[in-house]
Amino acid sequence: MTKELLSQQKVSSFSTPASSIKPDHASPTLSLSERISINQITTYHWSFKESLNGLLSAGIPAIGLWNRKVLDLEPAEAAELVIDSGMKVSTVSLAGGFTGCNEYAFEDAIADAIQLICFGGQVNASAIQIASGPRAGHTLNHARDLTTEALKRLGDVASLTGTRLALKTMRSPQSRHWTFLNSLHANLELIDACGHPAVGLALEPALLLNEENPEQLLSEIMPLIASVQVSDWDISEELTDEFPQYQLLEMIHDSGYKGFYDLEIWSEEIWQSDYESLLSRVRQLTQAESSRYE
Repeated sequence: MTKELLSQQKVSSFSTPASSIKPDHASPTLSLSERISINQITTYHWSFKESLNGLLSAGIPAIGLWNRKVLDLEPAEAAELVIDSGMKVSTVSLAGGFTGCNEYAFEDAIADAIQLICFGGQVNASAIQIASGPRAGHTLNHARDLTTEALKRLGDVASLTGTRLALKTMRSPQSRHWTFLNSLHANLELIDACGHPAVGLALEPALLLNEENPEQLLSEIMPLIASVQVSDWDISEELTDEFPQYQLLEMIHDSGYKGFYDLEIWSEEIWQSDYESLLSRVRQLTQAESSRYE
């Protein structure tokens, strides 16, 4: 997001009135082909350079960067490659681990996150994805307190670099090693307690399926949505002519979201697939969705 968004008044509650949401009437329908991003975790076995070149060749407009790929190079070299490519950056992942998982000290986690946030500022990333870390033997309240303190400190850094923090929710069992935040509302409550304008939400659209009134919830939390992560893609299913969860993405767009939709797939089947064919299919589907309304 832009620095202008970071200068907005602090959102004191995720119960923001729907009237404060101002959808982009100049673009009334979702042009997914212009707003799709592919996270480097999806093309897991490609190197940093291979993923950039592959997405450029496939006509994908944006990329989600993964810190392990960045660290395969010098961060300055990685930033130069991204800038020279002209590729837009939706997110940089993944900072966090503030609860001391894997014997990782709190201050070390903060220092590593600051480096990633500064890198995100260099490549003009819309958001830096954050995973709190699992409870790791702490009480739930202590884990929340550690994460809240970290987010407040890192939110100040994000504000200075012109990006936002996007706190991830992960569903079980995947969440076990990454975060104690495995429900959308637990995540929202922690962000609300943090109360920092640069701290927002990484929204997984599938989580909206559990809501009785997802449109109303979206209108309330829209100022907090820093990134949207599409994580459900089963290539074993029969291919259709519709992008997965497109109706949910359209609902998010209609509520006022203007950012990228980052395809972030954690799947051994996807990781072992033909990435060029996968990207071609993604491009096909996004173009098909966009052309329906032309």
